[in-house]
Amino acid sequence: MGEKRQTEHTQANAVTVEPKSSSQRSKQKVRHDIEMICAWVSFAALVVCNVLAQTGVMGRMVKPQHSEAFTWFVPARYTDLIWAVIFVFAAVWLVRLGNDKHRARNLGKIPASLLGILFIAACVLQIAWLFCFHAVNYPATITLVFASTIVIWVLWFFSRRHDRTLWGWVPFSLWGSWLGIETITDIARAVSYYLSKDGSLSAFGQMISTIILALLLLAVACAMRWYMGDWVFGLCVLWSVLGVAIRIMDTSKITAVIVIIAESIAAALMYLPWRHLTGRLNSVDALSSAHAGAVDEQGRKSVESDGEPQSTDYPGAQEHR
Repeated sequence: MGEKRQTEHTQANAVTVEPKSSSQRSKQKVRHDIEMICAWVSFAALVVCNVLAQTGVMGRMVKPQHSEAFTWFVPARYTDLIWAVIFVFAAVWLVRLGNDKHRARNLGKIPASLLGILFIAACVLQIAWLFCFHAVNYPATITLVFASTIVIWVLWFFSRRHDRTLWGWVPFSLWGSWLGIETITDIARAVSYYLSKDGSLSAFGQMISTIILALLLLAVACAMRWYMGDWVFGLCVLWSVLGVAIRIMDTSKITAVIVIIAESIAAALMYLPWRHLTGRLNSVDALSSAHAGAVDEQGRKSVESDGEPQSTDYPGAQEHR
């Protein structure tokens, strides 16, 4: 009788708990849907603002505070086409984030709400950065683009840690790499502007700073490729550095050539299959050493059998033997 009451009590508890868990799931579903809607709206706003910026409409909407100084370390305009690739990858990532099965399988302990909030924050920060950039407000521009870069790289860290697929971390590696380059170019613009107040900048100073910045970026790209296994960062750096070289080709050919040579060396270091090449070279060296050892061994045995080495360099040596 006691067991029967206990069973009924357990079933009653199960009945009362089940509606609560389903209610929690429905609340989580509603919250997730709201977060996804906010993420898509902020992302669409970012795409629209970026299109307005690239077509020059935003430049006419926002009144610049002052004119810009000519800066060498700025990529050519065509390099901004990379934003189209970035937005395609980001859209695919958003679709996968909204997928329940993918979210449960790949996110692990990372809550989807955290990723959604970070994504929305990155979009809002980048929209504000675009307006400040066209207003030529350098302090606000650098602060906003740097903050946006940090947020994107945090997303890269979480995504790469829990989702090793190509669509999981490549969008943020591509996005964060390009924002990092934008941060450096914005700082270069600001430095050129404030220094130009005391007079025009020397070509030698621009040349040295451009080469140093290019070498530093290429070194960081190589480090990311070798130690982090991130091959996307290097592609962004190569794309931007090539754009810088093309832009300053008419201004300083020697600087452009030096940058292109350094870029070619870095590209070879990052993307040539050195392990396979090294393995093949080692096998060739081992084969050559083995062949040389066999020849030496054969010569030693010949000397031991004859008693002393015989020279065959003069005519008639064979007859004397």
